[in-house]
Amino acid sequence: MPAPDLAQRVDGLVGQALQHAGFSGQGTALVVAVSGGPDSTALLRSLHRLAGDHRLDLHVAHIIHDLRGLESEEDAQFVADLAAQLDLPITVERRDPSAYQRQRRISSLEQATRELRYSFLSAVARRQSAQAVAVGHTSDDQAETVLLHLLRGSGLHGLRGMTEISPWPWPSENPDLRLFRPLLQIARAETADYCRALGQPFRTDSENDQPYFARNRVRNQLIPLLEREFNPRVKDALVRLSHTAALDLDYLERECDRLWPPLTADSIPSGAVSGADAIQLDLAVLATAHPALQRLALRRAYATLAGDARRLQEDHLTAMTSAINATPGFAMSLPRGIWLHRVYSTLTLSRNSEPPCPLPRIPGQHLLNLPAAGYCARAIIGGWDVSAQLAPTPADFPADSGPGTTVAYLNPDALPGPLTVRTRQPGDKFQPLGMTRAKKLQDFFVDEKIPRYWRERVPLLVSDRGIAWVVGHRIAEWAKLELNPSTPNSNTLRVEFTPTAQKTA
Repeated sequence: MPAPDLAQRVDGLVGQALQHAGFSGQGTALVVAVSGGPDSTALLRSLHRLAGDHRLDLHVAHIIHDLRGLESEEDAQFVADLAAQLDLPITVERRDPSAYQRQRRISSLEQATRELRYSFLSAVARRQSAQAVAVGHTSDDQAETVLLHLLRGSGLHGLRGMTEISPWPWPSENPDLRLFRPLLQIARAETADYCRALGQPFRTDSENDQPYFARNRVRNQLIPLLEREFNPRVKDALVRLSHTAALDLDYLERECDRLWPPLTADSIPSGAVSGADAIQLDLAVLATAHPALQRLALRRAYATLAGDARRLQEDHLTAMTSAINATPGFAMSLPRGIWLHRVYSTLTLSRNSEPPCPLPRIPGQHLLNLPAAGYCARAIIGGWDVSAQLAPTPADFPADSGPGTTVAYLNPDALPGPLTVRTRQPGDKFQPLGMTRAKKLQDFFVDEKIPRYWRERVPLLVSDRGIAWVVGHRIAEWAKLELNPSTPNSNTLRVEFTPTAQKTA
């Protein structure tokens, strides 16, 4: 390809990427990460050539990793000279990945170097009020990334690889900062040819030949082997795979957008929290979704709390999905200090190792006055709005107040003495509906799989005879209603507990 045609092709693709990202004609401030190699040098030269037409405000950033001695110093001087030649401002800073690796106890030097680089670029972007950081990733980098993710057993997100514009891949003080990759449709060999066409020298990083980085082994050993033994165009095949995965994932993300509102709606039982500290997912909605959408929704919930899903692996998602059918009280630890809890009708992701309790507190012991027949008595007890009504027994009343139900129909004649509302006390016993003998309330809680963190908040309706109702779980055998055909208009005591609007977690 003649040099003018190549320069036109590269500049054309970079210009298209600027337009796709919304960076064209807006006076966009961009930080350009430049190492001095052919990719980042070509990126800087192309953006500089396009800066006037697209109204770009460019700032060069270069980090010195103390790994290559004099070579690192020469790279930094080369980039500084290039920035001066183009009359562009530049920030150069020094970092020590080995020291950072030891301080953070990171097993991989490659990961430590990556974290330092993104932390540095984010800081430069913040100081320059930049909307994005442009990096020189090429289609070769895309192929290597997809292959690395494939080797690690990644899902669709990993097979999609990199995108032209993406959220910042590392925690940043600027949540709107984005990563811009305008060279993804350009091969690595083309960036070197582009520089030569412009008469622009570039540096060669000897570290790219070192085998202790996994990406270098994929680039220098695995891909050449695959090209020789299996497919000479394997890089093109990997890039096509990334495009296919991106299309499939785009469709699934749109379906997840439709699922998300009912999944996190306000109709989730009282106490549900959705925000910075916890997200609750309605199990009734989640369980009916396709398994692919279940995984995507769980991944989105995790990313919402953690800031990104970078450390969430496929085995984590598999375990999270299994929690849909787990028993209440199930909990698992996830990366970045996130916990997943199975809480009755919800899956809760939070930063708390204990599941948030949906039950309001009840301090002390409270008298519940029974109303006269035909009237309703109400009282605010702790975080509960409690109502009691004495009325004719409905023909279709439920025989029991099952799990999650906060309405009970009781036999008023079986409730001697005043009624009180409280939580559990030492020595409490309870005779659940259908049982001939009482049992320890603690044993009932265990049998009902009530999380131990909740047991101090479960409301109890108590008469002189004992516990008549464990609210939300079971009425007592002796307090049940029995319809008498000879007295069809006999009264029933209907009691309902409704959480007030106060925060209950």
